[in-house]
Amino acid sequence: MNQETSEYLSDIITLLLDAVCVVDSKGTLLFANPAFESIFGYAPEEAINRQMLDFVYPEDRAKTIQAINKIVSSNDDPRFENRWVRKDGRIVHVLWSVYWSKEKQVRVAIAYDITEQKKLEQKLIYMAGHDSLTDLPNRHYLTTQLEESLSIANTISTVIGVLFIDIDGFKQVNDIHGHGAGDKLLKTIAMRIRHVLKKGDSVGRLGGDEFVVVLKSVKNKNDVIEAVDKLKAEICKPLIYNDAELIYSPSIGAVLFPEHYGDAEYLIQCADKAMYNAKYAGGNQVVFYNDTMTLPGTKS
Repeated sequence: MNQETSEYLSDIITLLLDAVCVVDSKGTLLFANPAFESIFGYAPEEAINRQMLDFVYPEDRAKTIQAINKIVSSNDDPRFENRWVRKDGRIVHVLWSVYWSKEKQVRVAIAYDITEQKKLEQKLIYMAGHDSLTDLPNRHYLTTQLEESLSIANTISTVIGVLFIDIDGFKQVNDIHGHGAGDKLLKTIAMRIRHVLKKGDSVGRLGGDEFVVVLKSVKNKNDVIEAVDKLKAEICKPLIYNDAELIYSPSIGAVLFPEHYGDAEYLIQCADKAMYNAKYAGGNQVVFYNDTMTLPGTKS
């Protein structure tokens, strides 16, 4: 770098939108440019001579130390992410690019604020796993959750109940009152199911008017029956749309794990088959799956 370029360097650093920091070998902040304040809320003079780790989100301090030690020892992989706590208490996500000067015993770091990018990533991840109408987990996310629950239940020898719920009269609601009524019914049922579930239990929407409930709070068939009775009572509460009461009820298929042993897809299929038997028997009831069960209208 020639002398003329060097003279401009201070101005360039001042104009940067990313924070530039210089930290000594003990972790003390020696220098920060003006952008430090826009990202972290602290004016440079408030932060200089303080430990950098003081600003790091507590849960990220261990991984930050690990990343820094790796950079100092080899200068490999100079980028890492962590979270800082701004002066106003808000959390900011930061991508760091760091260079360690062995000669001067300081590290020079550039901080990129990636908070908005992280929020967008989290939103996209959430949207990929949830139904847009009811805000419930979708089939993929629900199946993944159920698979994890089954693995834990198998390890510690606990019971899980799986319910497959289909709404009797849903087609008629759509045909008579319009799809707006159908959407309101689905959103209301989703809310009502969530309202009565115990801690640890969960519900997802497979699509259409089909819901799956995972009961981890049960110990036996009687507990499942008790849970189903509460669900039916809540689901069937009156619902008015454009001054008309919507007519509907739930057909519910149930299966117990490990009485019926298998993966998430298998148990959902078993509960689905039991639900069709409940619907064939007149609806608004629960039927428990058994190994001899066939779909209504088929030969055994």
